[in-house]
Amino acid sequence: MEPRARSFDEFAEEFELLHDLTGDPVGDWLAQHLPAHGGRALDLGCGTGRHAVLLAERFAQVDALDISPAMVRIAAASRPRHNIRYLVGDLGTLPESPAYDLVLSVSTLHHVDDLPTTLTRIRDLVAPGGLALLHDGLCEGRPPARPRLYAKEVRRLLAGVARSPHNTARAWTVFRLRTGAWLAHRAGDRFLTREAFRRVHGAVFDDARFEEAPNGYAMFWRRPRVGAGPTDPALPIDVS
Repeated sequence: MEPRARSFDEFAEEFELLHDLTGDPVGDWLAQHLPAHGGRALDLGCGTGRHAVLLAERFAQVDALDISPAMVRIAAASRPRHNIRYLVGDLGTLPESPAYDLVLSVSTLHHVDDLPTTLTRIRDLVAPGGLALLHDGLCEGRPPARPRLYAKEVRRLLAGVARSPHNTARAWTVFRLRTGAWLAHRAGDRFLTREAFRRVHGAVFDDARFEEAPNGYAMFWRRPRVGAGPTDPALPIDVS
């Protein structure tokens, strides 16, 4: 994963506060699309654990993995569950054999250097009968530039204040958080177009299904049931 992904260490607390203030539309969407129950699930790029806790309500065991130690520390402190193991690392720290009934990734894979290789690794982690659910943002034109992003946030601030003058303090806090270190990070994001998303993911996941999702696009792929269920190989060391 690119060094830029590690930049979340620099603003993990601000990122968590921003999502407290603005909500989690992807999480609301996931609640309608996740399997009702299962054995083991993996949350790749778990951040501060917001989606890991959704998985923990439906799966017996959840491994929540993120490359940012600061994000994992917040997740472990604010969203502990008896069936979640928060882990610092990347795909290279995970076992080789298929093991998960669900592999989930939300707004993470645009950080990787070699997306086809990463997608192949994810596919190999899905147990027979298991599901891969991969979400990411989309590029709808020119890549974002900091001045354009800043101008967009100014418009968002003014519109929010106009709608709810009594929430001016909250709107200003959101503006400050979205135009600080987080804005610099967003300006470096390089998402795929919708067509490229389907092409790149579809080349690895045969018969995948795609659909629109909040803040981006999503792929669903189920591994055929051709053998025994998931195994339980050794897990990476929890260094959070």
